[in-house]
Amino acid sequence: MDDNTTHDNAPDASRFERLVDDRPVHEPSPREKAFSAVGLLALVIGLPVVLLALGAPPPIPTSVPSLGDFARQLGVEDLITVLVAVVWLVWLLFLVCVVMEIVAARRGGLASRVPGAGPLQHLARILVGGLLVTGLVAGPAQAATAADAGAQPTVAASVMAEQQLDLVEDVPEAPSASTDDSMVGKKVYTVQAPVNGYHDNLWDIAERHLGDGFRYKEIYELNKDRLQPDGGRLELARLIQPGWDFIMPEDASGLERVAAPSAPSTAPPTGDARGTDQGSATIADTAETSTAWWTGAGLLAAGVLGVVAVARRSGIGRRPDDDALDTEALLRVAASQVRTELLEAALAQLARVAEGQGSALPPVYSATVDDEHVDLHLAPATPEALPGWEAHDGGERWRYVAEDRRELESGTSPYPALVSLGLDDLGRDILIDLEAAGGIVSVGGDDALAAQVTNAIAVQAATSPWSGSMVVVGAGLPDGLQSLDDERVTLTDDLAAVVDEVAHVVGAEGEPLVGRTSRRPLGSSYLIASSYPLSEDVAATMGRLTGGERRAVSMVTVGDHPAARWRLSIDENGTLSAPQLGITVSAHRLSEREVAGVLELVSAARETDGGPGGDDDRLPVSEPALRVDAAAWAAAQQRVMVLGAVEVAGAEGPTDGRSELLAEILSYLALHPGGVHPTVLAGAVWPRGVSADVRDANIERARRWLGTDAQGAPMLGEDAEGRLLLAPEVVLDWDAFRTLVRDTRRASTMRDEIGGLKRALHIVRGMPLRHAGPGTYAWAHREGTVHEMTALIVDSAERLVELLGDDGDPDGAVAAAEIGLRIAPTHQGLWRDVIRQRHARDGAAGVAAAVTALRQALGTEPMEAPTEELIAELSPDQHLDLA
Repeated sequence: MDDNTTHDNAPDASRFERLVDDRPVHEPSPREKAFSAVGLLALVIGLPVVLLALGAPPPIPTSVPSLGDFARQLGVEDLITVLVAVVWLVWLLFLVCVVMEIVAARRGGLASRVPGAGPLQHLARILVGGLLVTGLVAGPAQAATAADAGAQPTVAASVMAEQQLDLVEDVPEAPSASTDDSMVGKKVYTVQAPVNGYHDNLWDIAERHLGDGFRYKEIYELNKDRLQPDGGRLELARLIQPGWDFIMPEDASGLERVAAPSAPSTAPPTGDARGTDQGSATIADTAETSTAWWTGAGLLAAGVLGVVAVARRSGIGRRPDDDALDTEALLRVAASQVRTELLEAALAQLARVAEGQGSALPPVYSATVDDEHVDLHLAPATPEALPGWEAHDGGERWRYVAEDRRELESGTSPYPALVSLGLDDLGRDILIDLEAAGGIVSVGGDDALAAQVTNAIAVQAATSPWSGSMVVVGAGLPDGLQSLDDERVTLTDDLAAVVDEVAHVVGAEGEPLVGRTSRRPLGSSYLIASSYPLSEDVAATMGRLTGGERRAVSMVTVGDHPAARWRLSIDENGTLSAPQLGITVSAHRLSEREVAGVLELVSAARETDGGPGGDDDRLPVSEPALRVDAAAWAAAQQRVMVLGAVEVAGAEGPTDGRSELLAEILSYLALHPGGVHPTVLAGAVWPRGVSADVRDANIERARRWLGTDAQGAPMLGEDAEGRLLLAPEVVLDWDAFRTLVRDTRRASTMRDEIGGLKRALHIVRGMPLRHAGPGTYAWAHREGTVHEMTALIVDSAERLVELLGDDGDPDGAVAAAEIGLRIAPTHQGLWRDVIRQRHARDGAAGVAAAVTALRQALGTEPMEAPTEELIAELSPDQHLDLA
């Protein structure tokens, strides 16, 4: 079967039309424009005219009321006078709002908030906004914007063209501000796509990067009338678009300077082992890394953090480098655990129901996920939904309605090739099932960004909880990617050989995945991800393998290809479109630098040093700023506790329902005892940005919550330079733990050391910052604080196990090991300590009990060789299942 035959058999693109968000960009109709004008005239002029016509002029006093006036009983006329006065005052306040909105619009700015006029100012903004579109207020600026909007082709037209041609024509590149020489050497901010209903705006940009929202005017002045990547211009401060590039003031923080563009690399890859004879260059990671690459990448981030968490269960590992810690902090801010758990639960329930009923899985080609719903899009339509799902749009869309929230079971992965492409304009994750393409999926457009999209797809396929049966084969992907999971990820330079091997495994003559049930073991699905251009031989092999049907193999490649079944295209602003599917999203992507940060996190978590071998090998203990010995800890009335679930003991003031946020504020201050400026605090606790008034209001709430000392001074105060700091009476459990452990290093007897370690470990209640909410405490991971805490706790537990074992106290040694296992549940060094101590007390029966508990903790993780050898040594006559 040649490429043309494969291509002609592609399913009709009309099956995807239901996914198209065909709601047009709203432009007020003539009726709405007329309503705005009439409404504004009625309220500003009509209302006072009516009041005057009814004989109700403003009740302006003509004399000073006497005491007798205050003493007399109010009559009906008095009440009417009061009512009229209220109406006139409301009208006057509304008039002020209208004037301020008009002035702000004419100046291209944002109107200041009028105190006490929230609803009235909102109404004024709506009515004045209607006049902005008509041009009555803003004049030609809005007319130009409207003209640009009207020139955009509709999605429906793209779909119709796709039906006829089955080809996606290259989209002409728009003028790019990123190539403007005037931006070289400047700090530049790129307006982000909407996320969960939030739209970027100049005020918040100024607040985040300049520390003062009122400085939005400086950004406006630097960028007004500059040509933007989409051809538009900044003419009103309130009208900005995603993808626009703004030159920022020189004192802006958190932004990189734009480097001069370098010449593109044209050197071909060496040899012919990449499955191509075209001599094309490997796509370099030349696109400048975005300072907000993680924005909206919730499913991708959650999957990566899941792999990191599993790696850390088996031990503490080493401290990641600073770039990796920055990556982890960004991932924690971005991760959407809610969506991940919801989608995983939906797929798990669907798999169980389909397998239980012996039913075929629905023909899913894409999915839409937000914080409340999972929608599966089907082609062809399936009107009869399985239990737990509702069919919509004639069966072209199923919505998950069950309350089942169980996770996917091992070996049950109904759609392992389901990957998120990015977020749509409503902040929803848009996923596609690569297997549904029935062949090659190409990513064209900007080559560097297309390579980053391919990286993101490969990482998702290797880390998503619903992709457990997927094996990823990469060609031209970042080095070291296989370290994510060496059983599931393989890198190769010989793409043609890999495709031939996969074709042999899957079977070119095998049955397509139509009517399959849910169980998909590891190795039953393959994703081939390549940043190299495809040769005709590779494309032909893929065409023969899939035959245009859903198979257990899929391919994503950088660069457009005539044999591609689905064609994705990404522009230089990161907008990914798939007209054939009716999809336009802000794309998830990972540069080589960002992938390196992810791989460093995993690598650092898996590296172990085998545990301490003596006093000289003990971990160093940093000195706390405030020494808190056992007596000070016991006597403290206010405690900030982070060694476990975060708690603030002794805080009895009101929290206004914000105790978790206030606890994070106080935890940050407790861990930074030298004092913190409110702007620095805001950058840590609110990494997505926050206004100064919200920041200050919550600092004041934390102050009230923590209370005052005996002299009435607040426990949360400020120094002469405005830095926030906690009173010495507020103690931190981490300070107490370090104080006690440092004291044990100087203990003169083993008994003193044992006592000190017991007191220190008694303070530990569990994993540091346990149960922290999504996106919180990212700063603690960026600073390496969490790693330092966990490493020292486990080190101290191992030392106490050693001392108690030598002292003939197996029960105490096991209790000490269990404290360490709260931090690292599959740390096999600690488990070997437990096995030894159980054997010392109960012999072979104790070993068997300890091994049973170990196997439950490990789950699917294998036992280490030293663990197996220890069990065989201590219980040679008892058969233990170590598989």
